[in-house]
Amino acid sequence: MSINSNFYNQLQTKPKAISFDWDGTLCDTRPAVVKAINFVLKKYNLDNWEITKSKRDKNKSFKENFPNFFNDSYEQAYIEYLDYYEKECLDNVKIIDGSDVFLKKLINSGIFIYIISNKEKSLLMKEAMIHFNDISFKNILGNGDAIENKPSPAPLIKAFYELSIPINCDNFWHIGDTNQDYDSAVKANVLPIMIVKGKLKEKTNFEFDGFHDLIKNISWL
Repeated sequence: MSINSNFYNQLQTKPKAISFDWDGTLCDTRPAVVKAINFVLKKYNLDNWEITKSKRDKNKSFKENFPNFFNDSYEQAYIEYLDYYEKECLDNVKIIDGSDVFLKKLINSGIFIYIISNKEKSLLMKEAMIHFNDISFKNILGNGDAIENKPSPAPLIKAFYELSIPINCDNFWHIGDTNQDYDSAVKANVLPIMIVKGKLKEKTNFEFDGFHDLIKNISWL
C-alpha cells in the first residue's frame, strides 16, 4: 500500500523494542470472545453480543465494560466469562497471518518484543504459550498490570521504562489494530503502526494490510 514518505523514512530507523497488542493484532480472538460472551449473556437472559456490543465504551477495556453489559451482576458475570473462555474457547483462537514470521524476524534482528494488551492476564498468558511458545517476549502486560489500561500510555511506558533509554519514535514502536492502540502509542511518544484494513480511516498513513505488507516496507529486515 502507499504510505506517507515521512512515515516510511521513520520505518527505516531500526527501533530498540516493539510492543504488540494481542486481540486482532497477533491473534484473531474474536470468535472465542463472541462465543464466551454470548454464553454468559444467554445465562443472564440478555440480548446477544450483536445487540449488546452497542453498550460498549471503546475507551475502556473489555473487563471495564462489564458493568455496562451486566449492571450489578458484572463481577460474577466476568468470572463466568473467564471460566467458560478458558474451558471452551481457546481452540477458537488463531494466529494472524504473518505475525509469527514478523516476530521471528525481529528476534533475529536483536529487537526486544513485548505484548501489551487489555486482555485478562491469565488468558493472555495461556494463549501466548499455545500460539507463540517458541517466541521469547521481553515482557507480557495484561489488564491491570499498569495503573491504567490502553488508551492510556501507562502500559507502554511501564514496559519500555525498564530498558533505560529515551522513549521516542526512533527507539520504540507499538503495533495494534484499534484507536486504543494508536492513542496509547501517540501519548507515550512511540511510533504507532496499525495492522488493519481500512478500519481507522483518519490514520491511513500508519496503516498496513497485514504483517507481510509491513515487512515489505522495512528495509532493515
